[in-house]
Amino acid sequence: MILIAGATGLLGGIVAYQLLEKGEDVRILIRHDSPAAELAKQGLATPAQMLINNGARPIYGDLKDAASLDAACSGVETVITTANSIMRGGPDTIESVDLNGTKNLIDAARTAGVKHFIYTSAAGVDINHPNPFFQAKATCEAYLAQSGMVYTILKPGVFMEIWIGAVVGMPLQAAQPVTLVGQGDHKHAFVSVQDVAAYAVKAVDHPAARNAAILIGAPRAYSWTEIVEVVGQVMGHPLPINYVSIGERVPLIMEEMSQLLTTMETYEDKIDMAQTAAIYGVEPTPLTKFAARFFKVGVQPSN
Repeated sequence: MILIAGATGLLGGIVAYQLLEKGEDVRILIRHDSPAAELAKQGLATPAQMLINNGARPIYGDLKDAASLDAACSGVETVITTANSIMRGGPDTIESVDLNGTKNLIDAARTAGVKHFIYTSAAGVDINHPNPFFQAKATCEAYLAQSGMVYTILKPGVFMEIWIGAVVGMPLQAAQPVTLVGQGDHKHAFVSVQDVAAYAVKAVDHPAARNAAILIGAPRAYSWTEIVEVVGQVMGHPLPINYVSIGERVPLIMEEMSQLLTTMETYEDKIDMAQTAAIYGVEPTPLTKFAARFFKVGVQPSN
């Protein structure tokens, strides 16, 4: 039995579908007050009922309610969590979900005798990072490594579907310029959610994933300005860009995302995927291929 926390999210839903297609016995943790159904209308979540219709077994619980996780983890061999508070709001905060909620799930899994815990963290996390989201992820990585369970830590770059969808897609829908912070010239490891899901599924039984951290990115790093240029190229016309100062609010997106955009213009990171892709057999998705698929433009990918 595999328990997926965050199955109604974009990444978690893809992981659940892929595991069900493989014939795995999948249990999904869902909430009575989940906003997934509404977010799914925007392409940002996965309706629980669709997963149930495909064979997933639902169990109700909440990472914020530690007691509710005992039954969820009972009889489970592998836990996969993709849950986070981004794009949720209300009582779902970095502290309540990404930090304490994840620790609650790790505790429940350990107590239930779970053999393998697969945790979706992020590239570049650090306990001393200026952003609390990255601090929480780093804390949970260490907490899991000390749990005594076999663990896999997935460390993806910036999710293309979520971030490019918000930063570029939302202004396009609103017929407004794309807003970038600073010069939008700091390069980062972006990644398609599809690639991250493939690694999560591979990690379930791949020997290389035991007690390992897996960095996951695209073939190369990109700056936000480059991303807007590529999207414009695949759409056949340049997209207008409005640059704002570091710390200035970016319109149309959530405050938490605006803060992270500011953080991204204070450092750079890249991930070399050649060896990892060869080990796990997952070909990294290039930006142009993602952009053509996401924005539904039929072009030949080149980078």
